[in-house]
Amino acid sequence: MTQAITSQESRALELLGQGIGPEQTASAVGLSVSRISQLLSDAEFSAQVAEKRFNNLQKHNERDSAYDTMEDKLIKKLDNCLAFMHKPMEILRAIQIINQAKRRGVSAPDHITQQQTVVSLTLPVTVVNQFKLDGNRQVLEAGQQTLITAQSNHLNDMLKKRKESQSVLSPPSPAAALAG
Repeated sequence: MTQAITSQESRALELLGQGIGPEQTASAVGLSVSRISQLLSDAEFSAQVAEKRFNNLQKHNERDSAYDTMEDKLIKKLDNCLAFMHKPMEILRAIQIINQAKRRGVSAPDHITQQQTVVSLTLPVTVVNQFKLDGNRQVLEAGQQTLITAQSNHLNDMLKKRKESQSVLSPPSPAAALAG
């Protein structure tokens, strides 16, 4: 990002980095979902979110590994204790608690990764005939209007190029020619 981020955007970065979805993040920090989308389309902001998600996942993996180590030790302790049957219920209860501990690392990637919802619409045939679709069922034309897919951070550049091409193609108006 070329600009400094606001405190709301900084909080959004933290929440997104923790794996919270854009809708919940927007609601929590008081930004619109479209603003969160704009932030995520910025390469630098998106890279910061990815780095925070990676760091959080790494912490969760370390915690999961510690739980696994404890569980292994408790299983060995139970195995050693079986012959003497000294307080096996305490050991079994500890194993049960450790085994049921919430794993948040690699074994639970849904918590970290972003999920998207696909909405399917059924339109009347008269409306559908006004759209031209490609092989992926994405709209290419609506009526006589050709559509393009673009990321929001590229819209200004596209607008400048379009204005430049229009000014080159269209001659100056007669009033402008007389004034010059």
